[in-house]
Order: sequence, then C-alpha cells, then structure tokens
Amino acid sequence: MAVAAPPDYEVHLRDYLYVLRKRRLAIAFFFLSALAAGISLTLFEKVLYRATSAILIEKENPNVVDFKEVMALDASETEYYQTQYQMLKSRSLIRNLIKQEGLAADPYLASLEKGKLRDWLKDQFLISSLPRLRTFLAAPALEDIFIRKMLKVDPIRNSRLVEVSVLHPDPKRSAELTNRLVAFFIQRNLEDRFMISKQATGLISNQLVELKDRVGAAERNLQKYKEEQGLVNIPSIHEDNKFLQDAKLELLKSQAEEAKLAKRYLPEHPKRIHINSQIEGLRTKLESEEKRILASSRAALQYQELEREAESAQQIYKSLLKRLQETASEAKTQASNVIVVDRAGPPPRPYKPKPVVNLLMAIFIGAVGGVCLAFFLEYLDSSVKIPEDVEKGLGLDLFGVIPQAGMRELRNSKNKELFFDPAQRSPAAESVRALRTALLFKLRHSPGCRALLITSPNPDEGKTTIALNLAAAFAQNHLKVALIDADLRKPKIHKALGVNSDGGLTDLLEKQTPFQQVLHADIGGLGFDFLSCGSASHHPTEILGSKEMKDLLENLKKSYDIILMDSPPYLAVADVAVLSEYAQAIIVIARYHCTDKRHLKDLKRRFGNNDGKVLGVVINQVSVREKDYYYHQYYYYGYGNSKPEK
Repeated sequence: MAVAAPPDYEVHLRDYLYVLRKRRLAIAFFFLSALAAGISLTLFEKVLYRATSAILIEKENPNVVDFKEVMALDASETEYYQTQYQMLKSRSLIRNLIKQEGLAADPYLASLEKGKLRDWLKDQFLISSLPRLRTFLAAPALEDIFIRKMLKVDPIRNSRLVEVSVLHPDPKRSAELTNRLVAFFIQRNLEDRFMISKQATGLISNQLVELKDRVGAAERNLQKYKEEQGLVNIPSIHEDNKFLQDAKLELLKSQAEEAKLAKRYLPEHPKRIHINSQIEGLRTKLESEEKRILASSRAALQYQELEREAESAQQIYKSLLKRLQETASEAKTQASNVIVVDRAGPPPRPYKPKPVVNLLMAIFIGAVGGVCLAFFLEYLDSSVKIPEDVEKGLGLDLFGVIPQAGMRELRNSKNKELFFDPAQRSPAAESVRALRTALLFKLRHSPGCRALLITSPNPDEGKTTIALNLAAAFAQNHLKVALIDADLRKPKIHKALGVNSDGGLTDLLEKQTPFQQVLHADIGGLGFDFLSCGSASHHPTEILGSKEMKDLLENLKKSYDIILMDSPPYLAVADVAVLSEYAQAIIVIARYHCTDKRHLKDLKRRFGNNDGKVLGVVINQVSVREKDYYYHQYYYYGYGNSKPEK
C-alpha cells in the first residue's frame, strides 16, 4: 500500500492534559523547587519594619504680587503634586537627614552600601589595572541608597494625602527617621516660601524706587508745561465756542441778504458795498477765532497726555507700596501648606518578609512555571509518544501497541525477550495476539506464504523481541512459521532462544551446508522453526542480496505459511533495502519515547515507493500508565486474567 500524506492534525484538549499528566514529575519538581525557594526567601530575608506618616499637601498659589507676571505658580495640579513628591526624595533633603541623624554610622545603611560582587570585581587584575573601569564600580552615595532602598513615598488616590515611610530593622528607629524626614520637609517648605517672599519684597522695593522717580518727573513736566503755555485755566478739547457759532450764523444771514440785493442792485450800489464789507469782516473774525481754537486744542491735548502719565505713575506707585506692605506682613506670618495628619509610630509587625504573599507567589510561579516547563520539554521531545504521532503526524498506519512486560511476566518467562506464553493471558501477550490478528487481516488477500520483514530505525528499539514473540503467536494460530535471523551484524535471537549461532543462514548460503542441519525445528516447543544468522561474515549485504538467498526464500515459501525476517535497523545499513525485495510486507518497530519522529519520516523516503510494502508501525514498550488515556483501544488490559467460573 502507498504511504498516504498526513492529514491536518487537530489539537484536542486531551493532548494538553496528556502532556501535563506525562510531565507530572517535571511539574512537581519545578513546583516544589519554587515552593522551597519561596519558603527559603521568607526564612532568610531580613526582617524590616515600615513606619508611615500621613501628610496633607495643600496646593496654594503664593500671592506675593497682584499681577501674574511676577512669581506666578503653575496651577496644574498634577505637575504641582508630582513636584512635591520628588522634593520629598530630593538628595539635599536626604543628605540633611543623614547628617542630622548620623545615618552614616547606621549598620543597616552600611550593609546596603556594601556590594560583594562590586568589591570582588574591583580586586580583579583586569579592572584593577584600568582605573577608568574602576570608576564604574564606585560605591553609590548614601542618599541614593536611602532613597532607593529605605524611602517610600506613596500618594493616596483621589486625595491630597501622601504616605511617607522609612524601612529599618528597628521599628523605633524607623518611626524616628520618618518623623524627622517629614519635619525637615515642612521646614524646607517654609524656608522656600520665605525666600520667595523675601525675593519678591526686594523686587517690589527696587520697582518703587524707579516709580517714585517717574512720578516726580511726570509731575514736574506737567507743571513746566503749564508755566510755558501760561495756562491759568485747564483747556478742554471738547469745550464749545459760542462766539464762533454766533459769527457763523451772522455770516450766513449776511450772505443771504447780499444774495437778495444782488437781484435788485448793481455791484456799485452803496447797499451792496456795505453788505460785502460786513461779510469780509465776519470771515476775518472767523479765521482768527479758528486759529485760536486750534492752538488751544493742541495745548489741551499735550496737557492731558502729561496729566495721564502723571496719574498712571501715581497709581502704580500706590499699588506697589500697598503690595510691599502686604508682602512684608505675609513674610512675618508665613504658614506651611503641609500638614501632618498622622505621625509615624513604631509598627507592631514587620513589613518584610511577607510569608503569605511569598507563599502564594511561590505557588503561582511554581504552578505556571511547571506547566510551561512541561510544554517546553514536550516541544523539545521529538520522539514517538501517542498514536497521533504516527497516524496523523506522519500519515502511517498504526498496527499495534506493545506494552512494557510486567515483572510477573518477566519472572514467569524463561528470558526477558520472550514474554509470549500461550498458556498465559497477560497485557503483553494479548497485544501480540492483537498484532498477529491485524497482520493476518491485512494480508488476507495475499494467497500462499507471506514473508514479513521486521525492522526499526535504530538499534535497541525492540524489533528482535517483537519478531520472536510474533512468531510464537503465529504458531499458536496453527500456522507453520519460520523465523529467520537476517541481522548478520548484531544477531540476538539465538541468545534469547538459548542456541548456538554457528550453523545458520551464512553457512547455508556460503558453505552450502544442508538446510536440515542448520534449521532448528519447533525450537523450545514454541511451535515455529528457527534459522539463526550463522557464522560471522565480512560482506553481509552481498550475501543477503545473492541469488542463493532469493532461492532459499522461494523454497521456504513452499513449506511455510509465515516467514518472519528480523533485519538490522534501516538507518544504519543497507541490508534492509536488499531484504525488502524478498518480503511482501515491511513492519517498522518504534520504541515509545525513544524513536525520533524524524526517523519515521525517513521511512517514506526509503520505502515509500516500494510497491506499498510498508504496512505500518508498531509502537513498542508503551508505559502501562497510558492505558486510560491514548492506548486503551489498542491492547488488552486484564480482561480474561481471572479463571472462568465453574
């Protein structure tokens, strides 16, 4: 039969459960290791206490100057509070705490400063000879260690409260350091605010001096202009001129009268001469008055500009003078916007270690890591494990599954290779009977003798054991069976049957020894005939491919129903390719959790086009613990072990 292409393999949940069950020892080892690590960490971790003080930070804009141009604080609440949190971790603040509290001599802080790996690297020849590399191994500053290892600043969500904590092995010392740090922070906050007020006061004072000079100069310019222009009364741009209005009205009347007279009299008439004289006089007066008004308007405009400048300087001066007084008052009564809500006290129980958290984390990491390790090991394992590896993964037929023989079966058998006993009903024996039945059913359409070639990809995969027990099973079915040890390189069947290998196949083919002298008929009462490998040969491939071998098998087919040939591994030598020409079917033995699936894929390349002789694969030495999972339908599990009731 031709080897079919493997169909798409659908992963089932059962496959994952199978992996977890099979790798349970690895999962248990990883889980127990993680659990032991968590317990060890809890037992050997240094005991630390965490004293916590809660403080309230109010966002306040320092109202130093009324205009926004001077010393304005960003009103963004997020940025303001983030700035305050970082100020709690500032190096200058922590440096002041270390100095005031004498933390440079604190044993715990000193232990954090030490680095065994760093000190060891410094002593190495390569690093010690290069000063530039030693600079990268310099010990960190104490304030950096304190900020990174001992200080905790935790804002409380949706509030303006902040929890400030210090870790220390001594609970009282932890509380003292926390309270001192908060006190230093409040003091620094007050100092910063006072400094801002002081700087603002100096700025306002300098501006007042300048404004005072500007006010005096503006007033002097205004007075000088009044004196130069001789302004007794303050002119106004919007003042109405009644004389100018009356003159314009009189001019209009005269012009109307002159128009009437022009209709009745000549230009030389005395009346027209008189009225024209009046018109000219009014025009002269109007021009003179308009010039006077324009000169007065210019003087009023200049005066108002000087007056506005003087008034503006006076208003700014008064405003700054008032702000200076307020700033001086605020500097004397400056209050902090940081309030201590809860002072830190000695904690009653340690902060570290956390036994429950460590234990839960160890359990979680152990369980998850164990499962991941199981699937990783399964991914790395490319050996044959389940029937789907053969049937779906490789597209080959699975003919049978041979379980591991139990201790009782091995103890009752004469040797470890032959576990098939016609008188006993065991899982291993029943699996051989099932394999025999499957082969007979497969070969039912082949008339006459059937020559079967049994091989495996690699040595020690159980092909010899399967061939020996399968021969006994065929013999129990009242078939005439011949077992030939065709492995001329490392023969084993004669040892299992307890006979001498001298006088066998090679002697029959090379030395023309009579067939009856080398054949072991009904060997050991097992019901089949056995032909050993014979004497050692230096060219086994040529012997197996000779005409004598072909003639021998043709003669045997006339006398036997089944001929089983145990051959060498097909990946090792070319003998299997030669023997496959004489066989009607090839049976490949794969060892459970040993045979690589890649080696079975190579089976297609070697025998895929050999007239469909590859019947399928037999998985050997399957663990009995798989019986309830993947292999329950393949072999016998004790049904019929008990004796029938009478």
